[in-house]
Amino acid sequence: MPLISADNLFALVAVIVAGAAFAFWAESQRWGRHAAGPVWAIVFGLVLSNTGLIPAQTPVFSMVSDVLVPAAIPLLLLKADIRRILREGGPMLVAFCIGAAGATAGVLVGYSLLPLGEESAELAGVFTATYTGGSMNFVAVAKAVGFDDSSRYAAAMAADNLVGTPYLLVLVLLPAVGWVRRMFPSRIIEEAEREHREHPPGLPDGGLNFRDLSGVLALSLVICAAGYGLAAGLGLARFGILFVTALAVLIANLFPRAMARLEGDFQLGTFFMYLFFVTIGASAHVGELASDALVLVPFAVIIIAVHLVVLMLATGLLKIDLAEALVASNACIMGPATAAAIAAGQGWRDLVTPGVLVGVLGYVIANFLGVAVTGLLQ
Repeated sequence: MPLISADNLFALVAVIVAGAAFAFWAESQRWGRHAAGPVWAIVFGLVLSNTGLIPAQTPVFSMVSDVLVPAAIPLLLLKADIRRILREGGPMLVAFCIGAAGATAGVLVGYSLLPLGEESAELAGVFTATYTGGSMNFVAVAKAVGFDDSSRYAAAMAADNLVGTPYLLVLVLLPAVGWVRRMFPSRIIEEAEREHREHPPGLPDGGLNFRDLSGVLALSLVICAAGYGLAAGLGLARFGILFVTALAVLIANLFPRAMARLEGDFQLGTFFMYLFFVTIGASAHVGELASDALVLVPFAVIIIAVHLVVLMLATGLLKIDLAEALVASNACIMGPATAAAIAAGQGWRDLVTPGVLVGVLGYVIANFLGVAVTGLLQ
């Protein structure tokens, strides 16, 4: 049993917020500058969970992912310039499509190399779905192909989560590797690093603007309520984040001057995302893996490895910016929420909206792709 129980609301909230504070502090220290804040947030949660201090699953984590992450999306998009997205978002869309193709190829490679058992075709389908869309696609395709009642279902989910979280760390750490930066030059990363040096993270010079902070948070929650309500009314509840994204971008472009005058929206959205990173690390509890999960971990590793190799080759050949390729990869493997979180956490503001949009595209295509792969292999 963890030291802090799963129903100890205030203690767990305190730990999550402390993890975000630690990450912000660590990235400002000389020893911590080699890794971005999201890395320290994930490591914080990972260490506390795996040492038995906090639980790996709790309703508090669900609250962060179900409430704060959707609320962060509009906050990160209220200053989105759609004209700039159309002008500069093309390479990320290309990178995402290549990454999805690479993940699918990885599924086929792993399927041919590993003894996955009687349900190998179903496993291939659900892993195709989760690594081109997200966890909700995993669940949907599992139901569609009849894998949801299998005893290996939980093990497959565990393997997916076990491999996905370290890969998130890889994506965050890659820009700090010298030879990667030499092979894949990035204007976006260089500009973000210069901005970070000239204007370190912190409060605006004038302090907190509570009028704007409360206003943008209220606006974000209204957008979420309207977006998810509209999606549910149309029978498309699982695509609620798409409606939230569309409404946020619509408001940002209908009222660009009003949105430009607001303060604190991006900072508050980034804070919410750091809380989410802490919960991601805490949820990756290695000790809960069953024997079946250990068998499936190499399958997940092969898929992600082929995905990354294919995407990096295309990045070099097509001269795609490294930052765009990394966010696109995140959108494939982890979904739009973490793609936006990585872009925001790294200071790549212009990539938040494209990251969400290509991630939502993954939500749309992943179910069809996963079912098609299962049908092909059967």
